[in-house]
Amino acid sequence: MQRVSQLILKKMSGRLTPAEEAELQAWLNDSEANRRLYGRLTDPAVLKDTFDLWRMVDSSRPCRDMQNQVNRMLWSSRIRRWSVAAAVVLAVLVAGSIIVGRMDMRVSDSPIASRTEIPQSVEDIKHGVTRAVLSDEAGHNVVLNATDTAKVTTILLAGHETDSIGHELCLDVPRGGEFKVQLEDGTEVWLNSASRLYYPNAFGNDMRHIRVEGEAYLAVATDSLRPFYVETDNQMIRVYGTSFNVRCYPEDREIYTTLEKGKVSIRRADEVGGELFLTPGHQAVFASTDSKVSVREVNTDVITSWRNGRFVFENQTLLRIMQDLSRWYDFEYEFADSSLENEEFMGSIPRYSDFTTAISILEKCGGIRFSVDDGKVRITRTDN
Repeated sequence: MQRVSQLILKKMSGRLTPAEEAELQAWLNDSEANRRLYGRLTDPAVLKDTFDLWRMVDSSRPCRDMQNQVNRMLWSSRIRRWSVAAAVVLAVLVAGSIIVGRMDMRVSDSPIASRTEIPQSVEDIKHGVTRAVLSDEAGHNVVLNATDTAKVTTILLAGHETDSIGHELCLDVPRGGEFKVQLEDGTEVWLNSASRLYYPNAFGNDMRHIRVEGEAYLAVATDSLRPFYVETDNQMIRVYGTSFNVRCYPEDREIYTTLEKGKVSIRRADEVGGELFLTPGHQAVFASTDSKVSVREVNTDVITSWRNGRFVFENQTLLRIMQDLSRWYDFEYEFADSSLENEEFMGSIPRYSDFTTAISILEKCGGIRFSVDDGKVRITRTDN
């Protein structure tokens, strides 16, 4: 196993001797599974995606967590043995770090579910992982994970594919998940936990239109001939080649559009009323109840911190913090005292840290305590 990883590394770096070339070729000739694995591991797109993912994660994430994910790369036991070895190659390519690279793209008949284990203590609660379900209008589903983040929309769905323009797909990211997808036009979309993206497998010639539920960060490819629209609830965003964050969880009751760079305009989806243009560093807050919009200046690094591996809170209420943490760590919670919901906090939590680390930061700052009672995280004051 270790020998094969060394041979692949030498092959990729151009240092393979004739004898080693023959040894590697013999391994490739041994089975079709070996050849498929070799092709996947030396695919530049896969390597770039894996490196991009590695750069996004917190470098302090425990190595054992990463290795556990590597060990689950493929469902075939034989391929798994070689995949772990090949993971060493990827690790060397990113300066010796262990890469999150599970390669078990699994076909499924039903969407992925949230984790169902009922926690008995805070130690049982784990952070989220890269996962999603891609489905089409015919009801075909495919489960995606970390190695599929750079896949374009032509990805196979249980062996079914379509070349027709406008065939709608749905990318469903559950609680305890996150995902990045590259659309057909080169636009990149990062989806946060409990979010959905509806989009066509190929855009038409006149416009590009997608729909978002939950939270997404978008880096939209510029195309002057095809305007890009993002629909969220009753809000329509027109994009003029830009990067921005949109958040529209049902419990928020408001839609938050935060412009990092470029230009976007916002209007009601039913086209009633005019357009509001945003400039970088500003956030539009669209009220779902009456469609009123307010604009404020914000620190975009705070708003988009989830995409870069951190939770950053600036005078956030504990209720909002718990909503975000519960989606990522996938747990239910309750406040022993409802007045705690409005307590405000300021700080930063590594997104990939253990839940015990995350809550210890809040406990030290706010005079509160976390415990698990009947499967729910219970938040109380320390003097209770």
